[in-house]
Amino acid sequence: MILGLIALAAAWQAAVPESESYRVVGEDAPWTLTIADGRLTYEAPGQPAISEPAPAPEEEQGTVYYRAARIEASPIPGVTCQASDGRRYTDWVFVTVDGEQLAGCGGTELPEGSLAGTSWLFVEIDGEATELTGDLLRDDRFAIDFHVGGFVGYGGCNRFSAGYSQDEDVVTTHEPWGRGARNCGHAVTGRETRLLEILAAPLRISHPDPEMMVLTGERGTVRLRRVRTDD
Repeated sequence: MILGLIALAAAWQAAVPESESYRVVGEDAPWTLTIADGRLTYEAPGQPAISEPAPAPEEEQGTVYYRAARIEASPIPGVTCQASDGRRYTDWVFVTVDGEQLAGCGGTELPEGSLAGTSWLFVEIDGEATELTGDLLRDDRFAIDFHVGGFVGYGGCNRFSAGYSQDEDVVTTHEPWGRGARNCGHAVTGRETRLLEILAAPLRISHPDPEMMVLTGERGTVRLRRVRTDD
């Protein structure tokens, strides 16, 4: 669920104001790239640092690049990333150093417990079990993916989406809501409607175990199971 390229470009330009620094850390290795004081500086253990003037960012077909002589960086703001030290960040950044392609994480560090960048399957909606099969390709009709500030999901029939904010263990959804218009029969469509009614009110997050999440609000309860990227 990737944001539009034009929005990404604007987000990146806003993310690195000239008066501030922007730091990227390696996704798979402990290197860093810092954009600050008009310079790009790459540092990796056991290697000499590379520092060169940072050119003005360029936009090419909606993607923004920093292109210097030896270093190039291009971000995807809003697509979360987990760095080699286990911390998670709001931006995924592609970096090239002397022709070597690297993946890194930048932007704002996400707090522990943030839903951003997580994916789940609806197991139970207001006490009624969903028809999960164990086949991810079939079960994606009961999936929800959280990104920074918004989510996209399926309630068994239609795709839906909305914005959200999270304050520690409370998540609150924000309009506008988007929802498809398919009719999948009274039982399926009715359960999906109940799901969206539950999600529309503030919800408290709990985790009976690391792979399960329960969202509890004044309109009902939803149980979910985590989907790992390597599932």
